[in-house]
Amino acid sequence: MPLAVTPLGDRLSDSFEKASSLPKYALDLALCNNCGHTFLPLVVAPEESYGDYFFETSDSPGLSDSMQGLAEQLWRDCSKSNTNYVLDIGSNDGTWLQHFKNLGAKVLGIEPSPRHAEEATIRGIKTNNGYFSKKSASEIRNEFGAPSLITANFVTANVPDLANFFEGLQDLSDDNTTIAILSGYHPDQFRVNMIDFIYHEHVSYFSCQDFVNLGERFGLDLVNIFRVGLKGGSLQAIFRTKNSRTSISGDVGRLTQFEEWVGIRRSSWFADINNRIKQAQRETHKFLDQVKADRIVGYGVSHSVTTLIYQFDLVDRIKVLTDDNPRRQGKFAPGSGLTVIGPQKIVDDKFDTVIIMAWQHDRLIKSRLRKLNYLGSVIQPLPVAEIVDFSH
Repeated sequence: MPLAVTPLGDRLSDSFEKASSLPKYALDLALCNNCGHTFLPLVVAPEESYGDYFFETSDSPGLSDSMQGLAEQLWRDCSKSNTNYVLDIGSNDGTWLQHFKNLGAKVLGIEPSPRHAEEATIRGIKTNNGYFSKKSASEIRNEFGAPSLITANFVTANVPDLANFFEGLQDLSDDNTTIAILSGYHPDQFRVNMIDFIYHEHVSYFSCQDFVNLGERFGLDLVNIFRVGLKGGSLQAIFRTKNSRTSISGDVGRLTQFEEWVGIRRSSWFADINNRIKQAQRETHKFLDQVKADRIVGYGVSHSVTTLIYQFDLVDRIKVLTDDNPRRQGKFAPGSGLTVIGPQKIVDDKFDTVIIMAWQHDRLIKSRLRKLNYLGSVIQPLPVAEIVDFSH
């Protein structure tokens, strides 16, 4: 399923020249004819994406609070080994591990961004700077032993070499280790047209059957699976080593059956998604013409917003972007070079139209526009294109 060529979505720059000169890469979604896995055929080198990126877990509205309950449940349900510690892979700014530390657990993170790893360590969350692999797993086990719990939240989809990653999980675990992988669930996300979660860092798009297959290949049992409401639809996959002989929840079989019924491994399923997205793109431009949009601001700055700007061909229509996060304001968006302004300037500079780009947070954005007494047009491109009516 071809999408528009885009730059890396989170590469905010300090100048227009730097932002506009960033390379763009093909962004096509593919389906494996053998196992039905959905993935990006083109993989951008991880060093290009993660040497220094902008996103921090604490940036995403309400994400930390939503994940606190997941952390409490995981720590309550996992077996406590002698080491009694939690390892988080792709630990970012340490927000997730802080929840476990508050519960009395020892914690360790591994994070590829030097800045994030250093800042988390300064805040008391010990974090190794690097990538998780078979090699780093061996080093961690030699120094700290096997963890009681290994977590990987919204990071497994970003791994270019799944074999090396799962071999590392297998080597690091003992029979008391619980592995909890949280990842976007594309059958739920794509059902509401959330194609803007397709971007270069997301190499894989996992289903329950994918996790069953990976477990079988690398000596792990998928013992439980949960659908979670985060990010428009996610999966929490729980693995144990086969030697632990943990009973497998019936939910695993039920969800793989659901996937078969829905047909997520058929090309026709993706063709239908592609047609819906093209329709939403056409209608977005039709609505912009209808309201005679001239000075347009896009609300939101993120990986997914970059995908949406290019996929909906909005680079030449949007004048600036706005975001509530002060760290993003004053920066320039990847590829387009669009300046990021503060929300108050939408009113002060008399922009006549707002496009809600970060539409997953549409309620929050609409509330903030009301508080700003914004009186211009508001258009939301997804899940279906519409002109937002603020009159009620």
